[in-house]
Formats: sequence, C-alpha cells, structure tokens
Amino acid sequence: MSAVLTGTPIWVWPLFILLVILGLRARHERLVPIIMFYALPLLGLSALNAVVGLSAGPPIWVVFALSYGAGIYGGYLIQRGWVLGREGRRVRLAGESLTLTMLMLVFGANFVGGFLEAVAPQVYGSNGFQIIFAAVVALSSGSFAGRALRVWKEA
Repeated sequence: MSAVLTGTPIWVWPLFILLVILGLRARHERLVPIIMFYALPLLGLSALNAVVGLSAGPPIWVVFALSYGAGIYGGYLIQRGWVLGREGRRVRLAGESLTLTMLMLVFGANFVGGFLEAVAPQVYGSNGFQIIFAAVVALSSGSFAGRALRVWKEA
C-alpha cells in the first residue's frame, strides 16, 4: 500500500482533493456559472486520452462510443430534476451526489488504469479490462456532456 502512495505522481493528490471538494459542493443547492458547467464535459478529453493508450483496436472504440452516448442520454435525463432556474449567467442547481460519484469514477478508473499499467501490464493489456475501462470512463464522462446539454436547453 505504501508503494502505491509513494509511487503515485505528486500532482495526483491535489487533483483528487480538488475533485472531492467539487463533488461535495455539488451535494448542496448552488449557483454555478454556466461557463463552468459547460467545462465539465472536458473530462471526456481525459477519457478519450486514456482510451487512446489502449491496444484493443476498433472494438474498444465501439464500446467507448456506445458508452459515451449512453452517458450523454442518462446525464441529460437526470439533470432535468436538478436545474432549478437561471439567474443571469448562472444556473441554480439542486444538490445531488451524482457529480461526486462520476468525478470519483473518472478519477478512480484512471488511477487503477495507471496502477495496472505499471504493476500488472498483462491485466492492463487484457481485452476484458480494456472494455470495462473504456465503458466506465466513457459513461461517466458522457454523463457530464448530457448534463451540460440539459442546462444549455433549460437555462
């Protein structure tokens, strides 16, 4: 366990803390600058970057695309109940725990992927891991795009 903590790049821990803080803040009703809300789908770039490094080829991109699309659809549907209104360039959102969950899923999947790539490359390179990894990061990242789409439509 100490090897995991000491072998992890130092920048990972401040990022983890920032994501936890953002996720915990999302659990309360809040006013969010619309531009900031639209920036969350950029997490999809980290998912895309992570999947680019996989070696599974075209099937992994099918899994990624289908999962990302499902994430967009799910995020769009669920966000409906959380948009409480618009106040100028801000949108009022209800508190929810999904943001924290999705942020931790993206972070955790990338952390586990990096860990496995370093200590168990045979597992990291397996088709099973790569399919699950691509599906998890695409679904969670896609949910942010769907939620931003709902805010854009309603706000």
